Amino acid sequence: MQEENTLNANLILNRLKKALKINRDIQLSEFLNVRPNTISTWKKRNTLDYNAIISICELYEIDLNEIFLEKKSTRRDDFTSLQTPLISREVQFQYCLGDTSTLETLPMYSFPFIKGDKSRAFQVTSNNMFPLIEENSLAICEGINIKDVQNKSIVVIISKSKGIFINRISRTTAEKKTTFLLSSENSFFNNITITSEDISEIWLIKGILSYNMNSADKFKLINDSLNKINKTISKKI
Repeated sequence: MQEENTLNANLILNRLKKALKINRDIQLSEFLNVRPNTISTWKKRNTLDYNAIISICELYEIDLNEIFLEKKSTRRDDFTSLQTPLISREVQFQYCLGDTSTLETLPMYSFPFIKGDKSRAFQVTSNNMFPLIEENSLAICEGINIKDVQNKSIVVIISKSKGIFINRISRTTAEKKTTFLLSSENSFFNNITITSEDISEIWLIKGILSYNMNSADKFKLINDSLNKINKTISKKI
């Protein structure tokens, strides 16, 4: 429901875009789940949907004072200070070999939905998880302990012997060893079994971004990605 805004609607919307690390109104409309022309209407009429703005701020833990009053937050865990390295397909081989010097040369990005201090963005190199995840898109991940991974989660796994995998993971038991079944969404690809001893890193996928982030119609926001993933998990359980 729109409510009259006694403040400057355009300034507030610009602060919100800055906090969300986006530049275009059409991207903001995706976050707020409104039509693109609604943003233009708010600016012309100096009105705002307070409920929508407050909800998105709560979801991404954005200080309302920063948006409505332009008072800077002093939180130590402010996501704007978090930098996520991009592991593109060109450097994935070196990364899987454990070349730590690779990280020092990679481009770094900030994502509003990443809360932890350990994160990675992996470029997807196959369509084994299509249609949930397309080839060349970016899998934005947070580090997770292998003991905390829930069945059917979608993860990025760095294998000591087989390289990088992006799959849905499930625990299995074989010969008294803890093993994991890595399954794909695309039936063309076979399932893979891997032991916990062969896993050097595991990353929980928090969102998917299109490889073409300059195109508004290709921009996949975290809410859309997680909704698709959660719906699919619900159907399989």
